[in-house]
Amino acid sequence: MPIIRASCPTCGDVDIAPDAMTVMLCSSNGEASYVFRCPSCAMVVSKPVDKRIVEILVSSGVKIHFWRLPDELEGDICGPPVDYDDLIAFHHQLADPTWLERLIRYSQGKYEQ
Repeated sequence: MPIIRASCPTCGDVDIAPDAMTVMLCSSNGEASYVFRCPSCAMVVSKPVDKRIVEILVSSGVKIHFWRLPDELEGDICGPPVDYDDLIAFHHQLADPTWLERLIRYSQGKYEQ
């Protein structure tokens, strides 16, 4: 099994087994990073990588995880930004013990008048 030399910001260079590292590849924009837990200090380390490094890591046995950006980022933002009054109103809604039931009814199209 190959050993991958990676860098921890705290410990410096560390040796990582391929099964202890994951390549995270965004299917929305192609950006990639790798992530591992440092074997010395246990800190989670993530660093951006380019396509060439992704190919090398995957060919070395590193598993790849695909993810995508939220759909909300692709659409146009409409409406005013949330302000302090909106936050207070939301807080009061959550203080009501029936908030979950009302939310479920609302999501099913059963709006309260």
